[in-house]
Formats: sequence, structure tokens, C-alpha cells
Amino acid sequence: MRRIPNPLTVLRLLLLFPLWAFALNNQPATLGLGLLVALLTDAFDGRLARRFPQFTNGRLDSLADRLLTLSVVLWLLLLRREIVTEHPYLIGAAVLLYVASFLVGWLKFGRPASLHLTLAKIGGLVQGLFVLHSFLMPRYSAPLLYLALGLWILAGLEEIAVQLAMIRLEEEHTVRSIFTRRPPS
Repeated sequence: MRRIPNPLTVLRLLLLFPLWAFALNNQPATLGLGLLVALLTDAFDGRLARRFPQFTNGRLDSLADRLLTLSVVLWLLLLRREIVTEHPYLIGAAVLLYVASFLVGWLKFGRPASLHLTLAKIGGLVQGLFVLHSFLMPRYSAPLLYLALGLWILAGLEEIAVQLAMIRLEEEHTVRSIFTRRPPS
């Protein structure tokens, strides 16, 4: 069966262009609403891929996830700079772990891993809520920031541990956590 790009993943990539326009034009509320659409495509593209196997493309999904994550970080720097200035060490630790996880995959397997671990998915949900809140409200929520960054740090540590434990790169959702492993189907 020929695999083709998941239309929801492609939509998420295409949404980056208008989202950047909203950010550069200092429209955080519009950016937040557009970002909600992008996050929903991320939530539902996996379901679409499970229902229609020709849409399975973990690498494209991971690319879209990484580009959206990088964009969100830059948008926060652009529109909500106080988040970074008030919490530089915590944010620095989270960013370093994100880069370290990327590098571990690249150095060990010759490319970044696309693991989609459960903790990263939960962390992504909380991070999405934090970012949406930050763009839609006049002030960000510090408790939500701590929860989002805490989960990001734990997920980054878990992804590094899973990659270090792997002999070969398994990306087809056979690994859900450092603590559990689903046998290949």
C-alpha cells in the first residue's frame, strides 16, 4: 500500500504561514484561535492514520510537531516576553532537554526519533492549554506554566532514556513509555 501524507498533518504545516502572520502583526488572540485549530489537527491526525493506514507518516507528523513547537516558542518570545524574563532557568532547562533529546536520536540513529510517548502527549496537552491561555488572556498563568514545563522536562528525560535503551529505532508506536512496552503487532 502506498503511503501518502496525512491531510491533517499537511494542514498543520500550512497553518504555520497565517499563524506567523498573526504573530508578526501582534494579534495574540487571533493567533491563539488559529493555534487551537492547529492543535486539533495534531489531536486528530493519529486517529485518521489508524483508520486509514495509507495516511500513516510518523516522520511528517514529527516534523509538523517540531516546527509548531519551535514556532510557539518564538511566538511566546515575541508576544509574551515576560514569561521568559520571569522564568529563564526553568525555560532554559526545558529547551536544553528538548535539544538533547533531538541530538540523542540524531547521534544514535542518524535522525531524530519520532516516539510519540504517552507522557509527551499528556505534556503536549497541558502545554497547549498554557499557550492558548497565554495568547487569549491578558496575563499568563504561572501555575499552568509550572505544570506545562514540568511535564515537558519529564517527557524530555523519558524520551532520552527510551532512545538510549533502544537498540534500533522503533517509531510505529510500539514504545509508549520507559516503563511499558507494547509487543509489535
